[in-house]
Amino acid sequence: MNLEELNQLQQQTWTAGDFPKMGVELSIVGELLCESVPVLAGDRVLDVGTASGNTALAAARRRAVVTGIDITPALLERARLRAAAEGLPIDFQQDDATALTFADGSFDVVMSTFGAIFAPDPEKTASEMARVCRPGGKIAMAVWTPDGLLGKLFLMLARYSPPGARVDLPVSWGDEAVLNQRLRPYVVDLRIKREVVRFRSPSASAWVEFMKTHFGPAINAFQHSSAEAQQSLGKEMIGLIREFNRSRNSTILSESEYLDIVAIRR
Repeated sequence: MNLEELNQLQQQTWTAGDFPKMGVELSIVGELLCESVPVLAGDRVLDVGTASGNTALAAARRRAVVTGIDITPALLERARLRAAAEGLPIDFQQDDATALTFADGSFDVVMSTFGAIFAPDPEKTASEMARVCRPGGKIAMAVWTPDGLLGKLFLMLARYSPPGARVDLPVSWGDEAVLNQRLRPYVVDLRIKREVVRFRSPSASAWVEFMKTHFGPAINAFQHSSAEAQQSLGKEMIGLIREFNRSRNSTILSESEYLDIVAIRR
């Protein structure tokens, strides 16, 4: 597939289901990343792969001047509704993380919370994020680790997904050696913290049902699979969410590790 076809596939994936219903569980990550930077009042902030706007909203709450970009129009509409509800003046635009339509050095802070990691060309994405960040500005990301809950989920879904879906692509960002290779040419003082975000559900089977209904990559994997493979995938997902469960009762409170990354643009 060429880059345009891969971008279209990403749009189709994230239009399936209702990702914002899952994305709300991740909102705390954007808040914490804004504190790690830390975002200051008046900072020009770009949120790459904003989806339904979690990190853009978090930055705007800190009185930054915020632009949020995503490749999927339906997600941007949800982000605009959320910003309007809070009275936050965020500029949401459709754009491609591998070919950003902003001038060099346009932003003080370029951020991405589980967004840029899905762009089909990671090296171009890193290069573009660095290009639009001013020298001395900051690049900040949250990325799933390969051994965490979501990292393992993406690797699992890749085995059940259509050829070329590249469901495992985001997991590569969570490998610290790969991350350094992609960002080090553009940054100094690269700081990495390991954090967790928690997912809650009444039961393991309810979590699987939620994901297969609302989460695009899981929807695609189930739709692509035979009835027998769907049963197998469901059982694997139940085993996975239980592996990371920390609840002391019959419900699910599972932790997923991610890297909180902040670096200074050269």
